Amino acid sequence: MAISNLQLIVRKTLQDLFKGKQNLIITVTVLLFCMLSIGIGFTKYTGSFSKIKEYREEVREHWEHRPDKHPHRMAHYGYLVFRIGHPLNIFDKGLDDYLGNVIFLEAHKQNTANLSEAGSSGTLIRFGAFSSAFILQSIVPLIILFLGFGLIVQERENATLKIISVQGASGRDIVWGKTLGLWLFSLCFLIPVIPVVFWAAMMSETTDSTDILIRLSLLLPAYMIYYFFISALAVIISANSKNTSSALISLIGFWLLFIIVLPKGVQFAAQNLYPAPSRIAFETDLEKDILKSGDSHNPDDPHFKKIKDSLLTRYNVKTTNELPFNYGGFVMKEGEKISSQIYIRHQKELQTIYNRQQNLTDISGLINPSVAVKNFSMMATGTDFFSYTQFQKQAEEYRYQMAQHLNDLQIKHISNIKPEKGGPPAVIDKDNWKKFPDFQYRYTSVSESLKAQPIPAAALVLWLIICIVAIEISGRKLKLI
Repeated sequence: MAISNLQLIVRKTLQDLFKGKQNLIITVTVLLFCMLSIGIGFTKYTGSFSKIKEYREEVREHWEHRPDKHPHRMAHYGYLVFRIGHPLNIFDKGLDDYLGNVIFLEAHKQNTANLSEAGSSGTLIRFGAFSSAFILQSIVPLIILFLGFGLIVQERENATLKIISVQGASGRDIVWGKTLGLWLFSLCFLIPVIPVVFWAAMMSETTDSTDILIRLSLLLPAYMIYYFFISALAVIISANSKNTSSALISLIGFWLLFIIVLPKGVQFAAQNLYPAPSRIAFETDLEKDILKSGDSHNPDDPHFKKIKDSLLTRYNVKTTNELPFNYGGFVMKEGEKISSQIYIRHQKELQTIYNRQQNLTDISGLINPSVAVKNFSMMATGTDFFSYTQFQKQAEEYRYQMAQHLNDLQIKHISNIKPEKGGPPAVIDKDNWKKFPDFQYRYTSVSESLKAQPIPAAALVLWLIICIVAIEISGRKLKLI
């Protein structure tokens, strides 16, 4: 009998919500805005991808068609690598607009990523990007709260709650029924969006369908749990309020707290508790440490003089000209190895600061479900900071391999004896440039992201458990009058 009563209350709640014309108008309007944002995102994403593809081909063509050169000159000529966001960026832009997309790679120097969307946009981008994720995370919860604030308190004011109870429905049936009914209605904002996102991501042709399906299969239940929390919050506050106005004011307060106050407060706290050095300070400290380790371009540098003496002793020769390989290339290779190790150490220290800031934000998801779903959404769509750091890591690995490959060419093919004035220059054949492969950016798998950032997923599960417990308690203590 209890199950039947629960089903009746769920059905009645849904009917009442669908019956209101204003509710249907709001639902259709929100979905239209979501579709519009997906369309804009798709156009922007495909436009960026086509430009990046064009620039990549241009960079590669210029690299391959450089004339015969000294390998070290090619190392300083450099190379540009590009990052193209995951196609689910169409749904959730995450941090993509704030992070660089292009890195210039050269020998002995590690450059940062540049050309972010925010860097070339106005101040309005600080208010957040217009995306389906933003609408579903911030706007839809407010609508759910407006729809649900009077579900129980209004019935109590109209004296119909007592009638429902007399007909056999328990307080638990009423609270669960209202919550499930509101939750099922809230899914009307979410369910139609997912297949459109899948179709748009597939049309971008930048990754396979399996990857997109896996990510969306994680994304959908995350938002369902989030909407279940919002629905439960609305019904529980409604059940424990004296009148509709107090219920509405309380719910608006919760929305402001979860969507605006807490996220901004945590962000401010993270930046102050774990301050990151400025770009200039970071590069200055890095340069100081590299100079302390020795200058591979200075023949009189103490560190590299020791290497020179040990090589002369080992090969039993008096000058570097008598060595069986190019000494300059050997020194450059050693210098590249040292500078890369120093850069990686500094980068790890900086990364530790950013990780602490991110961990604090992730932990705040345990007290704020909107932060939990936001961080999980960015992780599932590959638009989080961890995915960006993998691009930096891949770019640095490629830069190091390129520099050492060119150093090896110098060691092998360039003579130690400098060419005479007017004689043939110390160069190698341009066909060598084509042999080094192009940079291929690989998306970070969602399993890697989950392993590196487990807190948002755990927070969502925790909030689901809290909702169930809160509904049970509220149902047993429900006041009918």
